[in-house]
Amino acid sequence: MLQTTLNESKKVFCERCCYSTRTAISALAKSGSPPCVILLDIRMPRQSGLDAIAPIKELSPGTQIIMLTSHDLDENIRTAISRGAAGFLLKTSKPGAIIKAIEQVAKGSIRLDSAIMDRIINSFLGQEPVPRYRITPRERDILRRIATGRSTKRVARDLGLSYYTVDTHLKNLFQKLQVHTRHGMVAKASQEKLI
Repeated sequence: MLQTTLNESKKVFCERCCYSTRTAISALAKSGSPPCVILLDIRMPRQSGLDAIAPIKELSPGTQIIMLTSHDLDENIRTAISRGAAGFLLKTSKPGAIIKAIEQVAKGSIRLDSAIMDRIINSFLGQEPVPRYRITPRERDILRRIATGRSTKRVARDLGLSYYTVDTHLKNLFQKLQVHTRHGMVAKASQEKLI
C-alpha cells in the first residue's frame, strides 16, 4: 500500500487514506490542520478526482494536489493543472519519484511525470510561440524548465543566470499570459502551444 511505503520513507508522512473524494472532502472540512499535499486519484468512486480539485482548493487553498493516474491523457493533464493541481504522476511512478514530487510541490513547484513532460515538450518542439504573446526565446526556455517542476533557483543555476533575472522573466510571463500562478502559467502555455 502506498501509504505504508510513504511512511516508511521518513521523508514524508501520510496521515490519512480516503477511498472516495466525498470522504476526503468531508475529512478536510473537519480538519483543524489541513495537509500540505494531497495525492488524488483521477478514478475515484462516484466522483472523479478531477472534479474534487476545486472543492479541495476552496476548503484549503494552501494544500497542494498531486494527481495520480493510469492514463496520461493530455486533456486530463490540462484539466487538472487548470483547476489547481500542482502535479501529475502516473501510478507506475516509483515511490522515490512520488516522494520527490511531494517535497517539490510542498515548496511551491509544479511536478509532472517525466514521460508526460517529455511528450508534451516533444510535441510542441520547434513550433514558434503564438505571436500575440510576444514570448522571447529566453522566456520560453525558462517556461519549459518551470513546466518540468524546477524551482526559480534551479532554473537560474541551470541557465547561469541570477535568481532575480529569472524572477523578472517569470513576472513578465505572468503579465504576458495574464495569469497569477505558476500552475496557471504552465496550463495556459500548454494550451496555447507555447511549450
